Amino acid sequence: MKRIAAFALTSWSAAGLLYVGQHSVALIALSGIVVLAAFDLLRP
Repeated sequence: MKRIAAFALTSWSAAGLLYVGQHSVALIALSGIVVLAAFDLLRP
């Protein structure tokens, strides 16, 4: 349950980064890193 909550939190934070920095390449790259970290949380 904690992993799913962490995944949801990181996914929403990545979406928030994309919304805030729509035209910023650095924030788009940072949101991609956050999404990859979220997928890493779901690994067994």
